[in-house]
Amino acid sequence: MIAVFDTGPLIALAKVDQLPLTKAMFREIVVPEAVHRELLAKVGPESRRLDVAMQNFIQIRPLKELPQQVRVATMHLDRGEQQAIALACQEQAVLVIDEQLGRAAARALNVRVTGVVGLLISAKKAGHLSAVLPLLREMRCGGYWFSDDLIFDAAKLADESIEDRFDA
Repeated sequence: MIAVFDTGPLIALAKVDQLPLTKAMFREIVVPEAVHRELLAKVGPESRRLDVAMQNFIQIRPLKELPQQVRVATMHLDRGEQQAIALACQEQAVLVIDEQLGRAAARALNVRVTGVVGLLISAKKAGHLSAVLPLLREMRCGGYWFSDDLIFDAAKLADESIEDRFDA
C-alpha cells in the first residue's frame, strides 16, 4: 500500500526515531513538493533523521493538476496539506495526516485517512512495536500536541494502561 504523508506525522515520528517504522507499514512512502519543502525547513534534532529518510526511502512525487473538487475541498488548508490530499487522491493512497481540517477535507473526498496515533496502533497490532504510549509521551514532551482524549482513546485501542497522568 502507498502512503502519502503530511508534514506533521513525519516530524512526530522523527522526534522519537521511528521513521523506519513507515517502511514496515507501507510499500511506498511519498510526499508532495510542498511537504518536502516544509521538511527541509525543519530545524532541531529530528531534522537529521528526516534528511536520512528523504535520502533513503521517502519519495517526492510530482502532483498532476488538481481536480476542481480537490481545489474546492482544500482551499482553506495550507499548501502542504492541500498537496498531500491531492496526491493521496491521485495515487489512491492512504493519507497520514493529523490536522483535523485536513482530515475532514480528505474524508469528504473519500480518501482513506489515518494519523500518527493510528499508525502507531496499527504497527503495534502488526508486531512492529511493543508499546504505543511511551512513544506518544515522548512526542508530546518533544512538542507534538495530542489531546488528552486522543491519548485515552489510543490507550484503549492499543490495550495499554495509562499511568495516573500523561503530562508533557
